[in-house]
Amino acid sequence: MSLNKRTCHNCGNEYSYHDSGNIVLFCPVCHHSDYMCCDYGFGPETPCAIDAGEEHLAQITCEKDDKTTFYRLRSEKFGMDLLLDTYYMDAIMEAGNIIFDRLAEQK
Repeated sequence: MSLNKRTCHNCGNEYSYHDSGNIVLFCPVCHHSDYMCCDYGFGPETPCAIDAGEEHLAQITCEKDDKTTFYRLRSEKFGMDLLLDTYYMDAIMEAGNIIFDRLAEQK
């Protein structure tokens, strides 16, 4: 993955991040949810990385069994392995909110 730079819309911090087709990006300084990119409509919305700058925080995956599709949030950093309650883009937002709450607990 290539490395890009962004300036946070909230605090003005310039930071680097790994570019990905599916990503939820938080500012590594203020933890503002700064950017989201998803190939939804052009390809699968998962796997989706959740990062704070260059630090990988979590991954959203889609899993299927015979009758059901589920979305899972896994984070080694926060010790999580959760089945999400929602699907598609709502699952991306749900996961982003969960990680935002964990980042807020660290402040």
